[in-house]
Amino acid sequence: MEPINLDSLAVWQHSVTHPRARVLLIHGLSEHSGRHLNTVTWLNHHEIEVVRFDLRGAGKSGGRRQWVEHFDDYVQDTTQVFNWIQRDLKNLPLFLYGHSLGGAIALHFASSYHSLLTGLILSAPAFQVGSAISPIKIKLGQALVKIAPNLRLPKSTTSSGVSRDPKVVQDYEKDPLCYHFNTLKQGDEILKTLPGLPEIANKISAPSLIAHGSADPIIRIEGSYELLKALASKSKELYIAPDCRHELHNELETSRLDYFRHLEMWMSSHLK
Repeated sequence: MEPINLDSLAVWQHSVTHPRARVLLIHGLSEHSGRHLNTVTWLNHHEIEVVRFDLRGAGKSGGRRQWVEHFDDYVQDTTQVFNWIQRDLKNLPLFLYGHSLGGAIALHFASSYHSLLTGLILSAPAFQVGSAISPIKIKLGQALVKIAPNLRLPKSTTSSGVSRDPKVVQDYEKDPLCYHFNTLKQGDEILKTLPGLPEIANKISAPSLIAHGSADPIIRIEGSYELLKALASKSKELYIAPDCRHELHNELETSRLDYFRHLEMWMSSHLK
């Protein structure tokens, strides 16, 4: 499936014959939206259209790899795709879905656009970094970023943190569109933004679902509890997947399907 090009952004529209809703999906750090096709397939099967895109510097989108001048540039990418949806596509109830870094981006976007969303879905949203991310590398990066913002450091996480499924881990490591390094500038922009997420969440009143694996070593589940409390939504829920790691959509089959069933039921409950 060839992407639609919105300036430098690569965008894909996974349409269905009789859609009852649409999802705008934002992927995580060091990956691309093509790693979320399990989610796309499940939602399409349940008559939900999905629009996904690769953030700048990621996947098949243009831009310098693993680089961002300001965190808000990621939010602007999302806004650009959202405006295209509003302008060119059939009007449908819209859910915003953000995974990991995409969850932090989704929160920022939703703080301005929540009144136009049917719901907000956050999958292991980046807030409190877990034990798999080296605190030494974080401190080193913070010390060096003003001197050498272009410096590349190997990623701080181990690939096994994404899923208990060995094939998922192997595919992730071999994926030519996944970049296993981070520039200091990119890392600094992200880390500077995370502490303010509860204040951002407090501006959001759209129905919200947060999903998190109980054994996620990359992003701490405690942070999702805190974000849940901060959300101003009257309808909000935290789904905890026992023993799962960072990517519920790429977990072992039983856990993955349990998550997808809950996701679809939650979305359907907000379409009545």
